[in-house]
Formats: sequence, C-alpha cells, structure tokens
Amino acid sequence: MENNLPIPTTLPGVEHLINELYKPNPPETISQIQEALQRLQKSPQGWQLAQSLLARPGDNIKFFGALTIIVKLNTERLSDNDALSVLQNLITWLAQSLSDGSGPIVIRKLCSALVTYYIHYSHTWTKCLRHLIYSLGRDAAVPIEEIGDALPLDQVISELSTQKFLAASWFAATLAEETEKVDTKSTKYISLHERVLDNANDVAALVASALVPMDEASNIPSQREAINCLQAWFLYAQRTPKQPLIQILQALVQPLVNCLLVEDLYETTVELLTDTLSNWQQFFTRQHINSLYALFESEWAQQRYQDLLKGDFDFDAVQFGLFMLAFGDAQMVEMMDTTDTRAQAFLAGLAGLLTAQGHPAAEDKIFVPALELWSAFVENLVDTLYSESTNNLPWDKPPLSQVMQVVSHSWQKIQYPSPEVYNSWDSTDKAGFGDARKDVADFLQAVYTISGLPLISFFVDLILRALSNSAWAELEAASFCLGALSDCFSEGSSYDDALTKVFGSSLFDLLRQGQNIIPVRSRQTCLYLIERYSEYFVRHAEYLPAALNLLFSAVADRHLALPSSKSIFTLCSSCRKLLTSEIDAFLEQYSALRNNQDLDSLAEERVIGAIAAIIQSLPSEEHKSNAVRRLLAMVGVDVSACLQFKSTHGNTLVDQNDPMVFRAFDISQRPTSPILAHEVASLLAIRALRCLCSVAKGLQAPVDLDSDDESTLAGSSRDLEQVHADITEILVQLKDLFSNNAEVVDAICTILRAGFSESDPGPFVFPSQTVTELIISNWQSRIATVVNTASAFASSLNAGRFKQHAVPTLGALLPWVFNLLHQLPDPEADPELSQYGIEFAQRVLSRRPEVLISQTPNVLEFLFTFAMKLLNGNEPLPKAAAAEFWTTFVTAKSDDPNVQSTLNDAMLHFGPQLSQSLMQNIGGRASRSDLDKLSDPLKKLIFQHVHASKWLEAALNDPNFPSDKVSSEDKALFVKKLVSLRGGRATNQVVRDFWLACRGSNYAYAS
Repeated sequence: MENNLPIPTTLPGVEHLINELYKPNPPETISQIQEALQRLQKSPQGWQLAQSLLARPGDNIKFFGALTIIVKLNTERLSDNDALSVLQNLITWLAQSLSDGSGPIVIRKLCSALVTYYIHYSHTWTKCLRHLIYSLGRDAAVPIEEIGDALPLDQVISELSTQKFLAASWFAATLAEETEKVDTKSTKYISLHERVLDNANDVAALVASALVPMDEASNIPSQREAINCLQAWFLYAQRTPKQPLIQILQALVQPLVNCLLVEDLYETTVELLTDTLSNWQQFFTRQHINSLYALFESEWAQQRYQDLLKGDFDFDAVQFGLFMLAFGDAQMVEMMDTTDTRAQAFLAGLAGLLTAQGHPAAEDKIFVPALELWSAFVENLVDTLYSESTNNLPWDKPPLSQVMQVVSHSWQKIQYPSPEVYNSWDSTDKAGFGDARKDVADFLQAVYTISGLPLISFFVDLILRALSNSAWAELEAASFCLGALSDCFSEGSSYDDALTKVFGSSLFDLLRQGQNIIPVRSRQTCLYLIERYSEYFVRHAEYLPAALNLLFSAVADRHLALPSSKSIFTLCSSCRKLLTSEIDAFLEQYSALRNNQDLDSLAEERVIGAIAAIIQSLPSEEHKSNAVRRLLAMVGVDVSACLQFKSTHGNTLVDQNDPMVFRAFDISQRPTSPILAHEVASLLAIRALRCLCSVAKGLQAPVDLDSDDESTLAGSSRDLEQVHADITEILVQLKDLFSNNAEVVDAICTILRAGFSESDPGPFVFPSQTVTELIISNWQSRIATVVNTASAFASSLNAGRFKQHAVPTLGALLPWVFNLLHQLPDPEADPELSQYGIEFAQRVLSRRPEVLISQTPNVLEFLFTFAMKLLNGNEPLPKAAAAEFWTTFVTAKSDDPNVQSTLNDAMLHFGPQLSQSLMQNIGGRASRSDLDKLSDPLKKLIFQHVHASKWLEAALNDPNFPSDKVSSEDKALFVKKLVSLRGGRATNQVVRDFWLACRGSNYAYAS
C-alpha cells in the first residue's frame, strides 16, 4: 500500500476503507487508512458523507458516520438554522437506529454526537433531555417548540421502551461527563453550564423513574444505566457545586440506597455510594446518614458482614467492607464522640473487620484498607482529643478501648502461617503480607503517641506469655511489634523496666538452643529485637554478654547469619566503650568463626567491623595497634592464599572442596566442579578488601565522641607506622594484581576514603605521601573512581594534620589528573572521568588557587579549554561540574598579589569565551534542567566583573547565536535585567524566561 492512500470518491469505496480499518491489518496500514478517512471527514463533503453512512447498514459504517458528525461539529461553525437542521437529523438517525436494531456502539456514538452539538449550540436546544425524550417517545424528531404542549414528562418516560430509556440515559450521562470537562471558570462557557443545570430536574425525573421498586427483571438494565447516569451527575455536581443541583441529586440518594438490596444492582450501587462517601462526604445530609446507619444495622447488612468475617473475600463481599470503611471515614468525627452510641457501635464493627479469617493480603483482602482507616482514626484522635496530655487516658472506654482492640487484632493477624502455607503463596501474596506487617508497625507507632508505656507493656506481656506457652508464632509477631516501637523512644530509660522483663527473661537461653526449639523466623525477629534496642544495653551492661553470646552463636547458622551479624555490629558500635576489656575474646570469637565453612561474607564484614568499633575505643595506641595487627593477620590469610592462586598458571584448577574455595564463594554460589585458580584469587581479594573496608569504617571515631577524649596519641608512633605499612602492602599488592576488577578498585578507594574525615591519627589515616603514591600509580580499570577519590582527598587536605602537606600533595596529583584528561580523544568520551577530573580541579582552585595557577601555561590553557568544552557539551553531569568550576574561577581570590594578578589576567582572557558559552547555552542549546546550574557562573560573573555586561552583549549579538526568535531589543532587555539583579536569586527565573523565548513557547516543556 502506498504511503498516502487516495481519498475514496464513491460511497462503496469509503465503506470498504472503513471495513478494512477493523480487520487485522499491519499497524502502518491502519495508520494510513485512518489518515485517509480523517482527510475525508474534514473535507467539505464530510456532512454529506455522514448522512449517507448513517443510512447504510452495518454498525461500523454507522459508527463512522456518527463520528464524522462529531468531527464536523468540532471543526466547523454553523448558523443556528443549519445547526437545528443537524440536530433534527441526529435525532431522526437515533430514532431510526433504535428501531432497526443497530448495536449499542452506534446508539452511544449518536448520543455523543448530540452532546457535542449541545456543547456548541446549547442556546438552540435549552431543554435538550426533555426534547430528546419526547422525540424518542414519538420515534421521530419533534419540533422543539411543540414540547411545551406535550404530555407530562413522567408519563412519557414511563412509556419508553427499555432501549429508548437506555439511549436517554446514555445521553444524560454523556452530557454530564463531557460538560464536566469544559472549564467552569471561563466566561465563554458560563451560559453552557447554566443551561446544563436547567436540565437537572429532567435528569432526576429520568433516573428516579428507574429507581422506583419494580418486580420485573427486565427493568434491571434500565436501573443499572440510571445508576451509571447518576454517577456522572454526582461527579459533575462535585466539580460544579451549585446548591440547586445538589438538592436535586440529594433527593435521589434514598432510592439509590434501596437499590443495594437488589442483587443485580448491588455492585453498581455500592461502588457509587462508596466513591461518593470517600470523595464528597459533605453531599450526604443527616437524613442520609441515619438511613445508612439503619442499613448497616439491618439483617441484610449483618449477614454480609458475617460472611466477610468468615472469609468470604469475593468481589461483592470486599466491596461491602470498603463501603463500611468509606462510611466510617465520613463519620470519623462522630465516632470520636463517646456519647454517640450508634457511632460507637459502628466503630466496634469496623474493629471487627480486622478479625476476618485468613492472612492479610494473601487471603484477607479487607485487612489493609481497614487498618488504613484505623491509622487515620488514631491520627485524628491525636490531633483533636489528646493533643495536650496523654496521662490517665480511659483505655477501658470507647473510643480508646476500640483502638486497643484493633491493636490486639492486628498483632494476631500478622502472625506467620506454617512454612507449608507460606511457601504455597506466590511472590505477590508474600510481598503483600510483608507490606501488611509494615502497615501494622506504622499503626502501632501512631497509637504509641497517645499510649506510651501501656502499649510497650502490652507487647512485653505477650512476649512473656508466648515464651511460657512455647507459642513461637505469637512470640515472633509480638517481638516484631515491640521492635517496631523502638523508633518512638526518646532518649532516656523510662521504659527500661518493661524491657528488662524481656531481656532478663529466658528468651536468650531459649534462642541459643537452636531451631529445634524455636523456628528460624521467630529467632530472626528476636535477634532483630536486640538490634532495635541496642541503646538499652548501653544502660544495662549486665545483659550485654548474654546478648552478644547469643548473637555470635547465631552467626554460625546460615539462616541467622545476616540478622545476627547486623545486630552484632549495631550492639558493638553502641556499646563499644563497655566492651573494650573483652577485645581478646572478640578476636578469638572471630578467629573461630572464620573456620566455619558456611560463614557468609556480608556477615563476616559486619562482625569484623563490629570488632573494629570496639578497638576504636581502646584506651591506648599500643593496645589499638596490637588488636588491629591481629585482625590484619587473619585477613592476611586470605590475601596470602589469593596471591598464591594468582601465581599459578592460567588454566590451573582448584578443587571445589578446597577450604579457600569455601572462603571465596558464599554457600548459594559455590561451584560443583573444579574452578579456575585465578577466579578464586579474584574473589578472595574482594573478600579480604571488603573486610578491610569494614575495619576502616569501624575504626572511624563516632560522631558523638567527646571532644576532650585524649585516648589517641597526638602524633604517629612506630606501632602505627608498622600498621600503615602492613595495610599499604596489602593494598598495593592487590591493586597491582587485580585493578582490572572494578570491585577491587572500588574497595581500595573506600579504604582510602575512610581516613580522610578523621581528625586524629589512626590505622587507616595514612600519610599523605602514601595516599598520593597509591592514587597516581597504575590502575587498569575504574580510573574515574580513583580520580573521584583524589577529589575527596583534596578536600581533606584543609584539615590541620594535612595542611603542611597540601601544596606538594596537590602538586603531584594535578599533573596526574590533567594527563588522564589529556589522553581522552574528546571531553565527552568518558563523561564520568571528565566530571570527576573537573571537580578535582575545582576543589584545588577553591582551596589552593596558587597550586593550580602555578602549573605551566600550556597545562592551564588545556584545563580551561577542556572545562569550556564540557560547558558547551551535552552530558548533564560533566556540564554541571564545569559550571561549578567556572563559578569558582570567577570568584577565586588569593592573598598572594602575584597569584591574584594571574587570576585577573586569566579572567580577562577567558571572560568573553565564558560569556559566549553561557549565552549559547541559555540561548537555546542547553536543556531546561541545566539552566539553574548555568545561572550560577552567570550571576557571579555579573556581580564580580565590570566588563560582564559588555561581554554578554557581544555574545548575544554574535552571528552564531542559536536562536532567531528573540529580537535585538529582547537581548538588550535581558542583559539589562541581569545587571539590575546583580546576581540575585531572581536571575534564575529571568534566565528561564529568556531560554523559553529563544526556544519558542512550544518548547516550554520539551527538555
């Protein structure tokens, strides 16, 4: 088929094309057919075509005829006489289509065409629905002027056939839906909306006629469409809240409520009432509310409620639950009134929804929405009744007694099922159940704000009861809930007595007996509980040994390794000062753990990091160094094995049962056949380096470390120097052999960074020369990461201990970075390296401009040119980094007159180029997201330099300026605004407006 189909010139040709549109043709064919038909619709022959098509048989043909009428009404303006002629024809076609058995798609499209007519010519058809109903009653288009003398509307409606009633309902619903989309605030459409309101009584009469009780089953389609029509008018009235319209619709609420009792109408009705209660609560009158209360108290509602609680979660049952919740949400304030017995009874019913059979999400579909309502209810309680004091609250009386019922129901509902049941769920059910548990945690935190200690005591008692009854699922759920409340605790020990009942109980002893006594999941959650309350153990060191012994025994269990190791790290970090006397025992414990072939690598990293945190608090440098050396010796075992495997021939294989293979691979990834020695070597290197990362982080001083702590030596010592040498040797060896591995490079850089933020000497606070030599040595991959590490190092050189080394260090690093950038074929060839390279130069310029300026002229020329190319480029991150570099350059100052003179000369040289680049970008080349970053150097340039306006004017008037959509006057005004703002915040908006003007308004949201 050709690219442009010719427009058919005969009616059969048009019909053929329409029929082809509904056949399974290729997308490009369908697109060409649509284009040809659209050209035909918009042609002067479109009206005649529509009339001919609507007279032909076939629903698709008639549908296209009606669609053509809509296109013509939307694109051409008619005189009133011509418009009325179209209206008469449309009603005639609708009547004929109803009598000749045309399908619903034709009837609905003709109704849409009539509504389109009304939107454009409502002044010619003010009583549109009344006229349409009379016309349908006579099977012909009645003259508009005759409807005043016709029979009463109610009588005409009652005599309509079902199909005619459906057509009238579709028209009325579409009228509300389409006019709701028309701007109510536009003066152009004020009269349209006023005329729509004039039809509201007729709509109400139509709907009411269908909602009256009838025994005939054939009336169900009419009733269902009447309810759908009512929904459209509810939405229209909600957006156009005119009191007369609201009162008309309010009169239909009771008949609507009665439809709930008709089984075939229940679904449509309950959805409409639920949506309206949720989104338009003020629509319902007191009489409506009383009627709904009576409904919920009826035998019909009680039976549906009981079915839901018994585990009936089909669509209708869940909809009833959502209906209850929507009504509860609408009655939120009333349900807080303890004197309103009716509201309190309903509140009890809402609490009962949380007792439905089945597990949340997986089976019980009402639990989560019910809990959301209760969370909102508790938040409202906090904001209204209990905003000032939560002492001596009446928890044994409503509504608080209901809240505690929900707490009780909730923790029971989130108990895990048996492993067999849980494993039978699909991933969606498992995730939904997990999310429901999180929702319960959020709910409990809200309750805590008005409860406090009683809520803590509630779960403490549940834990103790579960322990005594060996009820492990209950123990897990209660422990989860108590753990969720840990974030609510303020600093202090006000609840320690309650927690002591748990941590001083038999819990730890039972947990150590293994999964033969307590299932894995319950043990995991109890270990999580220890982590959540780590601050408790700081205050109660007497329970610390038992907790840590339990956790270390659990690390050896692969099912518990991750939660227990996380708890070990948290506990040791919090209690580090209390544990220093036991450092030898911790080191021995770690040594023993390393012999466990199933020890998870992440668990090991956490454990060794925890021990390092304790080492950080040791009282003497010598003691610290000795402990660190013992850790390094154990890590060194992996390093030695790694080097040995790496030294073998390329195809050497290692038996899969070799102990070092177990170290290299976690249990889930272990090979089942011999593996290449070089692969084992790489994995051992990564494991060793990650352990060192954890040691380095653990040894970092905590943020809250006392400033007067003199536990570390002021200077270096031989012990510390030896530790530095040992660690450096490991890093150099592994870098030289494995820097082609990205994970190795990342780990080494992380280790180096760990010491940058430290203010005192330490095992990972290396001498600046050591760091520099390692950074500028040869790397085989991830060089951008190394440059980024160099940037972080440059920032740390302002610290007191490094200040004296700043100049020589930066003097060595700068040429190395510039050389890397120089090797790039293009600045955007490696965006990450370009970004980090310019960021490094920016940090040097901001802190030590004299070091940057001291570089040779050709090096400086390269740097500034490189930064200019990035500013002109398209890569967003390097572009942003370049903008920051130029911002720093424009504002750079130095106390050294010679350096300042050089900076001034450089500014005079590069100022015009910078102005040119900024104006090219703001003139349309930059994307919208770049503008704020580009505004920064522009603001500084204007504020700092007297020549800025001249440079900017020249750049704007350059022949290569990218936009022809702004005049010379626009450009001059732009510069004038910039200068008057003197770099103020409003500059950003001026820049955005100018960029939009340069792009053209059509591009306002293009980038």
